[in-house]
Formats: sequence, structure tokens, C-alpha cells
Amino acid sequence: MKTLNSTKAAILNIAVCSALITLCTITPLTLHAQTPDVNPPHETATTLRPAATDQTCHRLIDNYLTVIGGKQAYINLKNLVASGTINEAGKLKSFQLIETQDGRRHLTYSWKVSGRPYKTVQAFDGTTTWKQELLPKQTPPVAVKGRDGIHFARQRWLMQPFVIPLKANYSFNYQGKAKVGGRPSYLIVGTGKQSERSWFYFDQQKSLLTRWGGKGTIGGVEAYMDYRATRFAQVNGVLMPKQIDLLAQNAAFGTITFDSINANQPIDPTRFDMPRSFSPTLRQQSGQR
Repeated sequence: MKTLNSTKAAILNIAVCSALITLCTITPLTLHAQTPDVNPPHETATTLRPAATDQTCHRLIDNYLTVIGGKQAYINLKNLVASGTINEAGKLKSFQLIETQDGRRHLTYSWKVSGRPYKTVQAFDGTTTWKQELLPKQTPPVAVKGRDGIHFARQRWLMQPFVIPLKANYSFNYQGKAKVGGRPSYLIVGTGKQSERSWFYFDQQKSLLTRWGGKGTIGGVEAYMDYRATRFAQVNGVLMPKQIDLLAQNAAFGTITFDSINANQPIDPTRFDMPRSFSPTLRQQSGQR
């Protein structure tokens, strides 16, 4: 069994590396492997949602909320509106991000290729993940299902599920000690209502959340897709990530850099809803076959 699992892991790593190499062939990027002392928690088809959050996780989450500014200050963040740039495998894009305390997300990407503008949007309305191309040509919106849809909905860049209402959707369980970038950390796993798993690493010394993630896909290959915070900044008295590394199977392949993060902005709630797609209907004439 150990040999079989090792073989599967090797095949997965080869596939992910191939996907990363393909991305880098398009635009050059030097991949920096993370220190090999961090491994995402093992997941099997029989993984079930624990009945309740254990006391160690309650304590780690409470410590985290305390050091970043306090639980009430975090609760007071009803939404965050951010802008910045994301570099994925050497491809640079600008982004506009909205994340709400109840879990909704709206992410717009803008970039140019040979002077031609491109623009896409992806959102999660609380139930459905969807995406749409806006430029150079607007296309009908489509639902994003499977692993990609779950990853976008669950893996947030800024607002984590550590207060109500999102916290009620998870059971958190302590997994043990780990390391992030060589620093000792505590690892917990949050299991959602559909038994989907996310993991969170808290720095042992500073209690900050330094890494989090879940299963996603890259180049069509299912892989562990994580975020690693490297810089922080205050937003309404709460410490938030200012720069984040993108990781696939522990290999860094990109960076998110925030230029601005603003809290509690006026937002049209319909912005998260998937637009209706209208298409012409051909009416069949009476008697026509």
C-alpha cells in the first residue's frame, strides 16, 4: 500500500511539474521550491466532516484573531475591496477583488496582449461559482463546477472563515506541528458541510496565519493549491496579507501584490449574481416540421 501511494504521489508531482513547465514555456519564470518541511494534510475518499471543532483549534483561532487586531475588529469587517496585481508564471494581470464576511467573492482580471485589452470576471454568490469573459468580446456567463468552483468559493485571499457566519460552516481539527518557510507552525484542517477540506498554518511564535489552501487544479491537473502570506498591512485596525505567494504542490509559481485594501465599502449586492444569458429563440412556424 505504501508503494502504491508513493507511486501515485510521484505521478501527481510529475503531472503538476509538467503543467508548471507548460506555463513557464509561455512566459519565463524561475520556480522557487518551498522548503520541503511542509506537506498538506492527507486526504482520502473516506474523509468525513468531524462532529465539532476541537479545543486546540478554538485556541489557535482565538490567538490569531487577537494578534491581528481583535475578534470584534474582525467581525466589524463586513467586506473588503482590494486592487493590485497578480503574476502567474510570468503573466502579469491587474485585479479588483471583493470579499464579504458571509463568503461571497467577486474577482475581475484585466491585462493586455500585444496592446489588446482582455478582461474576465469570476464570482461566488454564496451558492454558485461563475465566470464570464468581458473583453475583447463579451461571452455568456457560465457556471464553474467541480474542483475549480469549490476552490474559488472556499479559498479566499483576505477574509478567512474564523468568525460567524462562515465559521458555522466548518469543523476545525488540529493536525499537529509543521513548518512554513522553515518557521515552526501549527496545522489545522477545516472541513465544510460537503466534507471539502481547507488547511491553515499558524506561526507558533507570532500566531499569524501564514499559509492556507485546498485542492484545486493547475493545467487541468488536480493539485494542492496554497497561498503563503509574506507581507502584512493594517486595514481598519486589522492585520491583513499585503503580499501572497501562489503555491502548487509546494512550488511557488506566482505572487499576489495588493496596492490597496479598503473595508466596508458600499457594494451593490446583485454584483455577485450570475448575469442572465439571453440567446435568440427560433420559433417553429405552425405546421413546419
